[in-house]
Amino acid sequence: MSLQDLFESSLSLFEQYDLEEHIREMNALESRILTEHQFAQLVGKLRLYQFLPSADKKQLPTVEFTDSHLNAIARAYYSDENFARGEGGIDLWRVYNLFTGANKSSYIDTFLDRSLGATTLIHGIAQALDTPNAYSWFIE
Repeated sequence: MSLQDLFESSLSLFEQYDLEEHIREMNALESRILTEHQFAQLVGKLRLYQFLPSADKKQLPTVEFTDSHLNAIARAYYSDENFARGEGGIDLWRVYNLFTGANKSSYIDTFLDRSLGATTLIHGIAQALDTPNAYSWFIE
């Protein structure tokens, strides 16, 4: 890829970005709630994911969080002063923030991929709460 191609691709990416749609999608996460059971399923299934046979993994979305990330997420579920669980569970905005908070300890070469993965995972789970999809496995 030439420098000109890179510039044109970058420009195209910026032109396609819809800030208002992004804000709407992120705001919608606050109205979606995971029960403590569903959150425990999510963390547990994410731990199991890394040990799944390859054939099973291919049928699920890619997840790149390690045990240390999941430990930080589980700890923060109970103790984070800003994003811990509430009375009826935890909204997906808080879950998203737990994942991105745990990702802060990632090396720079994996940080962006894991951040994108967190966004994709949480939005997929939000959709799975209404309609079964590939992300349903993580909360069933």
